[in-house]
Amino acid sequence: MKFLPAPMRRRLQGASGENRAIVRGMVWVAVFLLIAKAVAAAKEMMVAYRYGAGAVVDGYLFVFNLAQWPGGVFASVTGIILIPFLVKLQQERPSEASRLQAALLPFAFLLGTAASLLFGAIMWWAIIHLELGLTAKSQAAALTALPWVAPSIAFAFMGAVLSNWLMSQRRHANTLLEATPAAAIAFCLLVWPIASGQAWGVLPLAVATLIGFALQTLLLVRLCGHPIGFAHLGTIAEHWPALRMAFGIMLLAQIVMNSAGLLDQFFAVRMGEGVLASFSYAQRIMALVLGLTTVVVGRAMLPVFASVGDLRVSFALAQRWAWRFGVLGALCAVALVMTAEWAVMLLFERGAFTAKDTQEVAQILRVLALQLPFYLFGIVLVQWLGAAGKAFWLLMAAIVGFLAKLFGAWMWFDLGGQGLAASTALMYFFTAIMVYLTARHLLRLERVE
Repeated sequence: MKFLPAPMRRRLQGASGENRAIVRGMVWVAVFLLIAKAVAAAKEMMVAYRYGAGAVVDGYLFVFNLAQWPGGVFASVTGIILIPFLVKLQQERPSEASRLQAALLPFAFLLGTAASLLFGAIMWWAIIHLELGLTAKSQAAALTALPWVAPSIAFAFMGAVLSNWLMSQRRHANTLLEATPAAAIAFCLLVWPIASGQAWGVLPLAVATLIGFALQTLLLVRLCGHPIGFAHLGTIAEHWPALRMAFGIMLLAQIVMNSAGLLDQFFAVRMGEGVLASFSYAQRIMALVLGLTTVVVGRAMLPVFASVGDLRVSFALAQRWAWRFGVLGALCAVALVMTAEWAVMLLFERGAFTAKDTQEVAQILRVLALQLPFYLFGIVLVQWLGAAGKAFWLLMAAIVGFLAKLFGAWMWFDLGGQGLAASTALMYFFTAIMVYLTARHLLRLERVE
């Protein structure tokens, strides 16, 4: 604080407890996230150097991105539902909250193992028997990666539960540990030729993915430091009636939201070799930009919104932060459009990644930047709706956004990766409008009551 200008220091010192909690959480998440994103960027640079934007990366990313879908849905659902529930339970019945935590990890393990087996079987059949648009080389890489990538789903499920528990206590070190899979891949790319004596292929990426997710889960277990026991599984059944309705609706909402990423995979592989890889490289840079804001928003704000009992007070708080992040997103979009080619060149243009690849990825990145103001504005209000228990309205917003994404991807198919990027911006534009109008409508109903 002492290094800040005097007016800013006085304003922060005079802020409400909720605003101070948000800022404190944002600072810790931002610090950890910067480190995690730096590790992820280093990994992407190494992948680009070794593989470029060719068929091997297409095959690996096709399997890996699809494998992230069930884990992403589970993490999003449990985060928005469990964190507010755990915050209240810890305040009212701390011992019961500890029992629930002990039951959550084995439950996630069982559910994640089933999801891993189901995903592996479906994907193996689909890659072999369906015309997915993969080239022969990409198909071979996907089949080689699948046995290693599929089990990572189980670890992703367990990591989601452990991370949500830490965030409900406003502890954010789990953000730092999200760099573990990327660090494992980077390390494996360094030692693979020495340790294995084999030529470069998809195996270094696939094997390191599984090792990274397993190590991340082990570190999270140690960080939580609470007992884990199958004997407490009945605790979940005791609390299920209070969670059932919101969980079901939120599950549908997250399935719809995360299905937008699936659309990108299936559209991209049909647009020609290298399109999926180029789009994914652009998405990785966007993840560096979005992660510094969206992860900070969700992890710092959701517990605070959940702790404010009055919806009108919490909405006023959320609305102020939403407009601030919307303006920040517009500024970031302008900066990213101006520096896209330079950023891609700095991060990726070496080894197998050519100047032609730089041009293609930069063009996609410029279009992806258009999503920033709408995404950042909407993500704050999504946290408010989740904390307020308005899962049904999140589902409606997700459906509107998904339909906009589908329409845009179909209309702009001939534009390749740039068309997919434009459809993403269109999706977040409509989602932001929907969540804002919904929030205002709910506040009007609250005043009537």
